[in-house]
Amino acid sequence: MQSIPPPSAADQPADRILTETRVVAALVIPFLVLAFLILYLYPQESGRRFAWQFRPDLMAMYVGAGYLGGAYLFGHTLFGRAWHRVTNGFLPVTAFATSMLLVTLLHWDQMDIRHFPFQLWLILYAVTPVLVPVIWLRNRPQDPRLLAAGDKRVPAISRLTMGLIGLIFVLLAVAGFLFPNWLIDVWVWPLAARSARLLSGWHMLLGVGGLVISREERWSGWRVPLESIGLWQLLVLVAIFMQPEDFHSGTAVNWYTASVIIILAGMVGIYLFMSRQPKA
Repeated sequence: MQSIPPPSAADQPADRILTETRVVAALVIPFLVLAFLILYLYPQESGRRFAWQFRPDLMAMYVGAGYLGGAYLFGHTLFGRAWHRVTNGFLPVTAFATSMLLVTLLHWDQMDIRHFPFQLWLILYAVTPVLVPVIWLRNRPQDPRLLAAGDKRVPAISRLTMGLIGLIFVLLAVAGFLFPNWLIDVWVWPLAARSARLLSGWHMLLGVGGLVISREERWSGWRVPLESIGLWQLLVLVAIFMQPEDFHSGTAVNWYTASVIIILAGMVGIYLFMSRQPKA
């Protein structure tokens, strides 16, 4: 019986980012950058310039920093060459966008439909929970799912650890969404039910991100999502020391600050660890 030859390089997916995916990234980036500029630089004016007022200012800066992290991911989508380097960010963004839509619907009585920034928010989160997964599904076949020459394989223990971290954040997000009063009681700065659920949406982003990345063996598939989260957390750390009075304790010395530092240290650690791993 004649054997079937293995597929040649020409038969492999091209790992390209489709034009439609780049177009969506180009449309999303300005909204994310604008949200960062408003919320991080002018948190006290969020009620006038953004969809609604955030209290305290640290909450606005936390959200604004997250949006810049998202812009980093979509910037690589717009200008990057390899689809597999950004694909792992799309399902976490879908989970986050869906959470934001649910927050909007659950707290509709607190929204001002006549407020133009809220109208932009509503359009964005009515569209992205559908648009982002659709373009991910369309672009997904471009991923060769192979370890290319010069890439590195992430060890199983690192992937398992990332998966466990992701699961913890997903459970935290679900609990905070279903029981916002619980999150209000344990969180380090003041929250209302709406902001508690919004915060849980960001936790869902982290959780789904951890679970998705844990299934990725290629170090090149980890880097952009990790860097986007690292940028977000670094800006959050800066915000913490700019607004220490926003904590219940009135000081930046608390478990949350420690957790942000641990996250950043862990990211530095994984980069140093992977720098010593052999290339394929």
